[in-house]
Amino acid sequence: MWSDIRYAARTLVKSPVFALTAIAALALGIGANTAIFSVFNGLMLHPAGVLGPDRVVVAQVKYDKLNLKSIPLSLPDFADVRSGSAVFSSAAAETDADYSYTGGDWPQRVMGPEFRWPTQADLWAPLGLPAAEYSEGNRYNENYFVAARMKPGVAFTQADALVKLMARRLIEEHDPQHGYARDSGWGMFLVPLTEFVFGDVKTPLLVLLGAVAFVLLIACSNIAGLMLVRSSARSREIAVRAALGAGRWRLIRQTLAESLTLAAAGTLAGLAAAYGGVRLLLKLAPENLPTGIPISLDGYVLLFTAGVGILSGVLFGLAPAWQVSSIDRYESLKEGGRTGTSGRRRQRVRSLLVMGELALALVLLMGAGLFLKSLSRTQLVDTGFRPRGVMTAALSLPETQYKEEDKQAAFYRTVLERLNALPGAQAAGAALVPPFTGFSPSASFDIEGRPQGPGDPGPHGNIRLVTPGYFTALGIPLRQGRYFTDQDRKGSEPVALIDENLARQYWPNQDPVGRRIRNGNRSPWAMIVGVVGHIKHSALVGDSDKGVYYYSMYQHAQPQAFLVVRTDADPASLSTAIREAVRSVDAGQPVYSLASMDQRIANSLGPRRFAVQLLGLFAGMAVLMAALGLYGVISYTVAQRTQEIGIRMTLGAQRGQVLSLVVGHALRLAVTGVVAGAVAAFVLARLLASQLFEVSTFDPATFGTMALGLLVVACAASYGPARRATRVDPMEALRYE
Repeated sequence: MWSDIRYAARTLVKSPVFALTAIAALALGIGANTAIFSVFNGLMLHPAGVLGPDRVVVAQVKYDKLNLKSIPLSLPDFADVRSGSAVFSSAAAETDADYSYTGGDWPQRVMGPEFRWPTQADLWAPLGLPAAEYSEGNRYNENYFVAARMKPGVAFTQADALVKLMARRLIEEHDPQHGYARDSGWGMFLVPLTEFVFGDVKTPLLVLLGAVAFVLLIACSNIAGLMLVRSSARSREIAVRAALGAGRWRLIRQTLAESLTLAAAGTLAGLAAAYGGVRLLLKLAPENLPTGIPISLDGYVLLFTAGVGILSGVLFGLAPAWQVSSIDRYESLKEGGRTGTSGRRRQRVRSLLVMGELALALVLLMGAGLFLKSLSRTQLVDTGFRPRGVMTAALSLPETQYKEEDKQAAFYRTVLERLNALPGAQAAGAALVPPFTGFSPSASFDIEGRPQGPGDPGPHGNIRLVTPGYFTALGIPLRQGRYFTDQDRKGSEPVALIDENLARQYWPNQDPVGRRIRNGNRSPWAMIVGVVGHIKHSALVGDSDKGVYYYSMYQHAQPQAFLVVRTDADPASLSTAIREAVRSVDAGQPVYSLASMDQRIANSLGPRRFAVQLLGLFAGMAVLMAALGLYGVISYTVAQRTQEIGIRMTLGAQRGQVLSLVVGHALRLAVTGVVAGAVAAFVLARLLASQLFEVSTFDPATFGTMALGLLVVACAASYGPARRATRVDPMEALRYE
């Protein structure tokens, strides 16, 4: 075998154009596969920074009847999970807090943005809560991220079953009086850590892995076609070897040695391409993708790449090996025999390879087209507010300095007064939390005069704290009643606003203005003074239609908030002005997370847009490779039919007829490939239906456009060889062998 490999290497060195072309095609295909797999491996299979991530799980709570599928745990829930020593070796809880560093000219947030595992934390501090916080009275105060490590040998299903059993026992033992947990469908369950953190990007990554696999298959088909041509040209040499005693397996082994040598060179080049490709991908990735996670070409990636390289060598070596084993040695050795030509059977194999390439290219084209159309439809979704011209920024007031709500409210009021006075500012407000900032708190509430019946989990909605001016700044329409005013402050009658979805859900065909609600038994009743429009809060697609109730931040101040400012100028021009306005009130308070609302909405589409861009790139690579494959087949066909073309022209065939003959042959191959690709694309599109928005899996416009585009590319690829065929000199062609 070693001698076969050395001979294959010498043969490839003597054919540098063929060798470099094949290695470049392999480097593209293998490099793309390695790059995408390294990201998938670094996120889903073996994420860096966590020892044994497959044994780490996240505990979550659900309320089936409130349509809350996955929310954090309470401290009593965490204590119960931690007690499960039969399956867990350790457990931990964490929640978000805010710290400010004020040692420089500007107050700063600490550590850099690349530190994002397992959550986007900048600083870690001990939680250290007193035992009273773990009391049963805090059972439904759910705002803690809880992770646990399973013991070696414990299966995920076993641990998940234990947690669910804990929840059922808790309902039976601690919830017999009011039945809230049972009536609301409360329960606990587990999710693998990698699924919890990166579950949203799993399907797009799998789609991209499939796309690059198709690119590699097309590259292998191209190389197989080139090797078939080489094998046909070397048929006399192979026949001599067979006549001198080389058996069929010996000839096949020599061909496979050549393909594996090419594969080894292509794999090394692909690794080099992947090394740079991964870093380029992460630099181009949107900000809200987990780009800070270390992605490297570790042992798992190298093993994957080696496997892909070997498989590729076998794949593109099969057809040439089969051709070598079927050569008619006697016909090839005949003096003057047409040993340099291939029979119809060999030409048919090359044609089948090209049709397969075109089919795979069409699948990728249609996939990219469907995802692109889905993205364009998503961008047209009405948010319910006017994002253009709005700038946002976050604040976190230290509780040591702003412990009282009155001080917090006074700080926001003064800052907003100065922001409203800025040139070009149309309106300014503050909120916890505005849309597309990554948070969406929700809570149950009571409706005055409406007792809860048996099995009724009670009203529930998303909750927001906002100042006067917030709705005007975002352009959220008033449907009924009034907005908050500066008079809605501490000491005045508590008030609330609701959105139209909440009004429709709990006050159908009624006027909710003047009714009263409260958030918990210890909160005062607040009168509903207005109804506003419903807005998209977390995402343009898949966002909850759950209603929202708003409290005045001047009556319920919080240390954390976002500033929201509308301007008739470029929102980015407000960045310095917002910092200066805050600094003029308190020089020690940092302003962070500055972004226009358009940017925040665009960032929410970042992963989807990035996946579409990559899919389009790989589809373009596939089309280019398929076009090159078709070009090669048609060029070879023209070369083999030179004598036939000369005879046709001698007998009176016009150049246009010769052109039609060649292009028609290419179109027959392309149409067959397009039909096969359309069938495959339709089947695969149905599997991806959940990833598409307002786009049918069989979208006639997309399918027709992509199919027609590929046929145009096929015509363009065949035009060059066809033009050469029309320039054949009949007298020279008749002497051609």
